[in-house]
Amino acid sequence: MSQANEIIEAYKLQVNLLKKHEGKELDEVFKGDNFKTNNGYCYKIEENVKIKMKTIDKKKALSQILMDKKLIPGIGTVKEELLNNNGYCTINDLTDHPQFSQKALELLDVIQESPDSLTNYITNRYSKSHPHILLSSCLKENSNYLFFDIETLGLKDLPVILMGMGRVNDNNIKVKQYLLTDLDDEKALLNSFLSDVDDDTTFVSFNGRSFDMPFIRGRLHHYSVNANLNNCHLDLLHFSRRIWGGLLPNCRLQTIEKHLFKMNRINDVPSSLVPEFYKTYLQTGNIGPLIPIVEHNQQDIITLALILSQLYEEI
Repeated sequence: MSQANEIIEAYKLQVNLLKKHEGKELDEVFKGDNFKTNNGYCYKIEENVKIKMKTIDKKKALSQILMDKKLIPGIGTVKEELLNNNGYCTINDLTDHPQFSQKALELLDVIQESPDSLTNYITNRYSKSHPHILLSSCLKENSNYLFFDIETLGLKDLPVILMGMGRVNDNNIKVKQYLLTDLDDEKALLNSFLSDVDDDTTFVSFNGRSFDMPFIRGRLHHYSVNANLNNCHLDLLHFSRRIWGGLLPNCRLQTIEKHLFKMNRINDVPSSLVPEFYKTYLQTGNIGPLIPIVEHNQQDIITLALILSQLYEEI
C-alpha cells in the first residue's frame, strides 16, 4: 500500500473508531487501570503474549567470542592467521604468548567481571552492529532484556504519550504500557519507566539509540529528573541492516515483519499520524483514536523480541 493510501485508510479508521467508542471508558477496551505514582497518574496496560524466544547456548556464545583473537589490540587478520599456524587458536591460548599474554589476561578478567563489561569491551573494538555484541548479550538471562518503544506527540521537545516495555519469561513476553490520559502526568509516565530499569537491564530497541533514548533523556531533563540510562543497548535497526540490508526492500520494522514473519498489520495507525490521533482524543475525550496507538506500540514490542530471536539464528 502506498503512503498516500495508508494515510487515507488511517483517517477512515479514525472516523469509525470515533463512532464505535463514543461514550466508552478505557477499561471497556483494555486490561488496565490507573497507576498512581508520586508524580501523578498514568494508565497502565499489561498483557502476556505467547512467544518462543530463541537464544544461543551461553557456552557456545562464549566459545565463539574466545576464538576471535582480533579482540586483542595489535592483532589483525594476518597476525591472527600466523597465531593459528603456531597453535594459538583461542584467547585462552594467548595467555602463554610472550607478546599478547597480558592483554589476553586482561580480556579474560573483563569476561569474568560481567556480560555488560564484555559488551562494552567489544563495542570499543568493533562497530555497534558486530555479531559479537549479540553473542555477549546471550551471556545474560532473557529476563534482563527490556524491549522498549515510545510514542510521542512530535519529534522534538514534546511529551511522550505512551511508553511500551516488554520482558521475556519462559515462553511469554509480558508487555507493559504506560499511557498518558492527561499531558500533565508525563512525569509520572517517565518515572514509571525508570522503575522498570535496574543495573542488569539491557535495553533493546529499534532505532532507540538515535531516537527513543535521547528523547526520553530530553524529557527527563525537562523535569529535572536525574537518571542513569547508560545500560547496554541493543539497537536492532543496526543489526538488521547488517544482516538483511541487502535482502529486503528496506529495514523498516514493518518490512521486516512482513518478509521474515509473514505478518500484516490490520487497522494500524502510521507512526506519522500518532500525534494527530492522540490530539483527536484530547479534543473529543473519545478513546477510539487511542486504540490503534496502543495496539501499534504493543506489536512493536512483540516484533522486537521476534527480531532479536531471529538475529540469534543468523549469527
